[in-house]
Amino acid sequence: MTTADLQEYIGVIERMKSSLNSADFDQVFSLLTSDLPKSKQFLLKMELKRMAQPCNFYIDLRGHVDGDVRAYEHQGKTHYMDANAVNVFERGLKQYGAYTVGLYEEVMNTENNFRVMHRKQTEQRVKTALQQSGSSEAEAEEPTAVHNQYARIIPIGNYTVRRDERMHFSIDVELELAGKRYRASTSDLSVSGCKLKLQQPLQLEPGQQVRLHFTGLEQEYMLGFAAGILYRLVDTEQQGANLYWRMQRLPGNDEQQFATFLQKFISGNKRRYKVNLDSVSQSLLSKGYEQFYLPKLSSLPVYIAVRDGAPLPLCALTTDFNKATWQHFLDEQHQAVFNTVLSVRRLKAILQLPQQDKSTILYSFTHAVKGKLFFYTATSEELLEDDALRQLFFGFGATKAGWRVFQLNIQRVNPAMAEMPPTVPEADNGQKNAGLSSLIKQYIQDIRYIATLSDISSDRSTDWYQNYPVDQQLLKNLARFGHKKTPQQPPCEAVAMQYVNLRSESRYLYKTSIAISDKEQPAPLTGHSRDFSSKGLQLETTLPVRFQKGDVLLLDLPDMQKISNKYPLTALPYEVMAVSKSRTIMNLRAHEGAEPHTGRLFFQQLIQNNRAKLTPAEESPRYPGLSTALRNMYLNVQNHFTLYLHRKGIRYEVNTVTQGNNPASLHLLLSLFSADINKQDLALILQNNAASLHFAQHLKQMKRLEAPKSYEMFLVISQTNDTAELSCMFDYEFRDEQHKRQFVLNALQHKIIFSYRLQLCRTGRPDVDFIAAELSYISAYAIHKAKLLEEELWSVAGMIDAVDISDEVPWRYGAASDVYQRQQQRQQSLLNKLQQAVP
Repeated sequence: MTTADLQEYIGVIERMKSSLNSADFDQVFSLLTSDLPKSKQFLLKMELKRMAQPCNFYIDLRGHVDGDVRAYEHQGKTHYMDANAVNVFERGLKQYGAYTVGLYEEVMNTENNFRVMHRKQTEQRVKTALQQSGSSEAEAEEPTAVHNQYARIIPIGNYTVRRDERMHFSIDVELELAGKRYRASTSDLSVSGCKLKLQQPLQLEPGQQVRLHFTGLEQEYMLGFAAGILYRLVDTEQQGANLYWRMQRLPGNDEQQFATFLQKFISGNKRRYKVNLDSVSQSLLSKGYEQFYLPKLSSLPVYIAVRDGAPLPLCALTTDFNKATWQHFLDEQHQAVFNTVLSVRRLKAILQLPQQDKSTILYSFTHAVKGKLFFYTATSEELLEDDALRQLFFGFGATKAGWRVFQLNIQRVNPAMAEMPPTVPEADNGQKNAGLSSLIKQYIQDIRYIATLSDISSDRSTDWYQNYPVDQQLLKNLARFGHKKTPQQPPCEAVAMQYVNLRSESRYLYKTSIAISDKEQPAPLTGHSRDFSSKGLQLETTLPVRFQKGDVLLLDLPDMQKISNKYPLTALPYEVMAVSKSRTIMNLRAHEGAEPHTGRLFFQQLIQNNRAKLTPAEESPRYPGLSTALRNMYLNVQNHFTLYLHRKGIRYEVNTVTQGNNPASLHLLLSLFSADINKQDLALILQNNAASLHFAQHLKQMKRLEAPKSYEMFLVISQTNDTAELSCMFDYEFRDEQHKRQFVLNALQHKIIFSYRLQLCRTGRPDVDFIAAELSYISAYAIHKAKLLEEELWSVAGMIDAVDISDEVPWRYGAASDVYQRQQQRQQSLLNKLQQAVP
């Protein structure tokens, strides 16, 4: 970007763009700058030379401009630009003669760029403030987070299923109740039911029956139903001063005749009257947010079958973010040890806990002896029995490399939860859900529980556990928490979560030798490819490498050269995109220059000619459809509190929270301030936007595949008489760990304190294929509404998942057992009251 001191000469710069690479550049430049000082001439010439340098940057304006961004190919590179940027780019190519730094800067600073718009708005606000107040300074900083403290609640794992289309249709009806007739009107109408707006309050309990007389329709049609149609009250709803009844039509002698009439009536008028899209829209949002949440799932769901009266861990649903938990419970033979960790005795003890949420804290460490790995685990309830043994377990276990702390939650499930109900009315859904295959049904038929393990360990918390004293003479007492080796370990397999593939192209498995060198290391390093695509490849070396992200390597493909004389496959430039922790595996991307990349052209032709012979890198699931079935079961019972951050231009808004069928403790606590059951007041935790600004700043710096950023949040409830005061503190607000420890211990003594682990991560793009049926249905009747819903999902930039660690924090900071138990009783008493208040 041209610096401020040269802005006054922007006319000269614009005039010289077309002459940058011409032979008469010096002559034209001298004519235009003859009246300028030599120092300014020198700076201008340096600026022009900088702008004329070739550029290799990819242009990606998705989320950065106010416009429809599309893919744009140029010299083998795929850029993402809107129509305005494309015009600037193509016009600049004619001016500069090539893709240069100056052209890149022009495209990134178009008038509809949110950053440019924000800068102009800020300048205007400063100017206005100075004119109004006469002050020499004005605060023009634009907030990056939402002003509104209320968040919508999006239900997940629970869809509104409607068999028939509902049409917004208001017609007069009369209710026949106890021999009397009462006037009302329909709000919407379907074949199987209707919604009534009452003109006067009536007393009727859900489940009771009533006869409806469609007086409005009878004025236009010869219905012939003098006795009325039998309906059952499903639910009542108060909207302001109006009372609404949701009714279901009951079968009768004339059922088919009336159903046929309604079907024809709705089909003939649904273009005239608006079709009610509320249920389909809600299902679309639920499924859309679920697909943001699941790929980032850091908790590990373990599915437990019951066979012959004994629990059997059958499988676990894995993602890139919970694989570390799965790998922690693998022994030296890479077999999962959940059958001993989740024993009959332990599961029974957790299920018999008095609270509604059957969860506990699981402490675990491993001990390696003679090439074998032994596991030691204990729950909070098991350690509560003996203070000395608990301190020994903490003090010794925390010194081990395999020390972990988990929140363990047990939920009852049944195989019926694996079926996803249709969310689009059958009348407009040409094909029904295929349902689960017989193979999947057989596989899941015995699953009765899901044990969810959430890793809540951290280096700072481990340091506190290491402060517990260790008596070497008593170490043998830890044997009661050890798990014996079983000769025949029941298999428990990892089932990978299936979700939208965010790669720009397919990868294919192929192993071929590669010689690697760079400018600092002319001697080639040998390795081999693991997979490739036209634009990149993954390779593995026998020895650890010193390369870093951003380094450009030169690759030779000797074996590939034998099958191709068309392309020289030596000294191919590739940029390092990622290096594994072992530093033996690298992800590389073709480093494009002014000329098309030879390696990219070769691999494009190789893939095109041999696509049927190549093996895709994505593994095919062993049981197709199993991942979806397990997904549905988990969403039916999961109870996490998850916040979503939306990108709105330059701002990040926090205005959406998801809730499962069972609210989490944080849902219940925030309901204290929420008058609307469909919204939650986040003012307490957003702290007048201070917290949301903090989250937004971290999110801006995060990459999509980056590990979540963790925070700890403490909610303290002070009860006086019948009122409760809540306050919130985040871990970054404390001076140090000692200050935080003192805060927690003081709250444990006299107040109620809830602690939460918050995990912030960047989300990917929405899984449009997963919501295609709902989106298509809504588009048919209200395309503007479909666009708004789709735009909402595309604006999601990040999420914050909250895990309750209230039972872990007291012992981390050395609280006594009696204090720990009293705190648990206070918490459960409050949550029980809040649970009863939830409608």
